Amino acid sequence: MKEKELTLADLRLQIDAADDKVLAALAERMEVAKKIGQLKKESGGAVMDADREAQKLVALQEKADKILKPYISRIYSVLFEISRDLQSKL
Repeated sequence: MKEKELTLADLRLQIDAADDKVLAALAERMEVAKKIGQLKKESGGAVMDADREAQKLVALQEKADKILKPYISRIYSVLFEISRDLQSKL
């Protein structure tokens, strides 16, 4: 028996579910970034850590799925910027 072909609506439901997971992961990431920012503030450390960001990008590129690999730098550059913004406001 042939599998049911997915409709546009079915696929959009899958995207919605994936987006819910992304939002939860982003919220978790920002909570941790906030804690890191608080520690940096208490210790007088700089918000920006270019070496850490560069190392993280390399590690993420190595882990990323083939379809995602070309976008890792763009995605995480924005996430790093947002995390720094959050931390600088503490």
